[in-house]
Amino acid sequence: MAVIEGPRPLKTAIEIGVDIKEIFYRPDQAQISEFPELIDSNLHQVDPRTLDDISDSSTPQGVLAVVNVHETAVESIAKMRRVVVIDSVQDPGNLGAIVRTAAAAQFDAVITAPGTADLWSARAIRASAGTLFALHVARRVDLDSSLDLLSSSGHSILATDSQGKLDVDEVEVGDRMTLILGSEAQGLAETIRARTDATIRVPMGPFVESLNVAVAAGIVMYRMQRKGQDE
Repeated sequence: MAVIEGPRPLKTAIEIGVDIKEIFYRPDQAQISEFPELIDSNLHQVDPRTLDDISDSSTPQGVLAVVNVHETAVESIAKMRRVVVIDSVQDPGNLGAIVRTAAAAQFDAVITAPGTADLWSARAIRASAGTLFALHVARRVDLDSSLDLLSSSGHSILATDSQGKLDVDEVEVGDRMTLILGSEAQGLAETIRARTDATIRVPMGPFVESLNVAVAAGIVMYRMQRKGQDE
């Protein structure tokens, strides 16, 4: 199970079709109970101070939902077109931002390695604006074996790297593609780098050593959806 905080990510999750167990809300958020999809849900109006005290957010928004979550085997993800793999990104805000962009860029799935923040944490879900529920998820998997499986299933394995050999505009778009993102501080482990087909750099102006991982992810993910340089 996971917790969704805030009306906006909850609304998105409801539209996607999340499996809701319980919803708790402050009196000032009573409109949440008017969603037709929630008629059969367990809705509870609670004291504002009580709800705010248990909120993970520094600025509670008065709505908290407990939902069931479902994960997907890597074997199934390997048959999908676009996958993002996240290794050692520990900031839930960055993690959620990557997920939100992946959903916008029509990626199918997100995979995380051990050492990465929890995708199902309230902060990551909130940062994704609820779009995490639109993607297939596999958490804390062994990256070496997972990347081998993706590669054997026909995926081109790309990774972002400030010293990458290919400019982002030189990426050749294929049918099945996987993008690996490592932390800004640690970069990619050598065993992971050895499994990539190409490392991708995003051109930057002087005095800039690197981009935020979520920003770099967005640039490359949208490039991976283009069929040609001129489209």
